[in-house]
Amino acid sequence: MRYGQSAATSIDLYVSEMATHSRFRVEVVAECDGCPLPAAAVHALPRFAFAETQRRARRIASLTHALSPKAVVVQQHLPSAAALRARVVAPIILQKHNFLRVSRSAGWLHDASHWRRTRQMNALAGLTFVSGAVLAQFERDWPEVEIPRRVVANGFDAKLWRPERERSTTVLVVGRVTPEKGLLEAAQALAVVLPRHPDWTTAFVVSEPERFPNYFAAIGAALAPLGPQAQLLVGRPYEEVKALNERAAIALAPSVWREPFGRTCLEAHAGGAAVVSSGSGGLREISGEAALYLEAVEPARIAAAVETLIADAPLRERLAADGRARVERLFDVRRVAADLDDFAAEAIEKANRRLAPVNPLAA
Repeated sequence: MRYGQSAATSIDLYVSEMATHSRFRVEVVAECDGCPLPAAAVHALPRFAFAETQRRARRIASLTHALSPKAVVVQQHLPSAAALRARVVAPIILQKHNFLRVSRSAGWLHDASHWRRTRQMNALAGLTFVSGAVLAQFERDWPEVEIPRRVVANGFDAKLWRPERERSTTVLVVGRVTPEKGLLEAAQALAVVLPRHPDWTTAFVVSEPERFPNYFAAIGAALAPLGPQAQLLVGRPYEEVKALNERAAIALAPSVWREPFGRTCLEAHAGGAAVVSSGSGGLREISGEAALYLEAVEPARIAAAVETLIADAPLRERLAADGRARVERLFDVRRVAADLDDFAAEAIEKANRRLAPVNPLAA
């Protein structure tokens, strides 16, 4: 995580929105790049070169002793939550933004890993999951975990998103440079479609190109024949990406893997674009009937979907309006933050009852 304006991940943005709209005072502990995102207070962590989990846990535990919070909410990382559980008295809540996989080891190594992680989770006060798909998979894989849990999705603030009435003839693609996001298939599809529509363009906004440099190069090579019809933008600030979503007529969410949630899809709907989606994992929970779904993440399928939306302006407008209305109804940030606050309050109360000392004279 890089809790800053210029390098925010989807988890950073989620934390910032929850902190801004929570009824609790929320102080954030994170590594920060430049100007931090909003919170009641931001405590910067150094970037440790080794033994990150334990050193980070010791640092946060020391801060926790000084602040005496009602709870510590850990994003994503079970080892960090477990390390803090061993060091602090405050209840620990873990928020999962992806699937919690079971060990791939065989035999006793698998059993030992499963037992250890089950024990770590049962010592926590609660778990939240970014989508129903993630929760359902968790309950299949970890039936021994007994602590409270709830789905708390990403949200957005409709008051801050202003879809433009006159849309630009742009196909927008936003995502990390990793094969499971389907960016290369999208680039190959648009390289076929857009030459037939010279008034249309595409913008690819990507992050973390250094993780898969050959894959990033392949995306660039696929888009290169489009010349000025294609932009490949790297690491753009959140406000710039938001503005692109508010203008683009079409947005693609072509994830190949089971998407835990799909914040880029939520933001495409929030911005008023017509969405083409793979529907994998949590993506259908976001879009419902308000997207054009791919039967497979293949260039030919993506090309056909984009051609359909370019040719059918009423369909584009209907999907855009339905998608915006759906996310306003289901993912309003105030509703999501209140749901997290309610869950946290309940989990804290249950944890405190469980940890309360027993009076041997009180029976």
